[in-house]
Amino acid sequence: MSSLTRPALLSTRYVRAFSSTANRAYLNKIQLIGRIGADPVVTEFKEGKNVVNYTVATSETRPDAEGNIIRRTQWHRITSWNSADWLPAKFKKGDLVYVEGILRYTDFTDKEGILRTKAEITQSSAKLLNPSRQHDEDEGEN
Repeated sequence: MSSLTRPALLSTRYVRAFSSTANRAYLNKIQLIGRIGADPVVTEFKEGKNVVNYTVATSETRPDAEGNIIRRTQWHRITSWNSADWLPAKFKKGDLVYVEGILRYTDFTDKEGILRTKAEITQSSAKLLNPSRQHDEDEGEN
């Protein structure tokens, strides 16, 4: 039996396990929940367009063969073209955030002339889940 079908209840027919349009469309969607690594940085371009860049750390924990807990952290580069006016004021280092976007790969040549590939997430939406304690203290000072 194909992994794309499942038996229908009380029927000898098979139905698709997911949307019938799934084989016609491709999906490039990333969802992350993690902590911001540094305050977002805004870059301004001559055309008046701004971009915000920041990093988000996600972690997973698992036991190793001896039972010791291993924590593995991944860093993700986030680029936002539509939120330069509000994101830097609301998102600070250490904040827990939800980020949704698409994954993009960019090829570039480094200083030594070696061709490299950079992965980054182009943000489509973001939400502040839990401000860091430092952010709360900064709010109280103003």
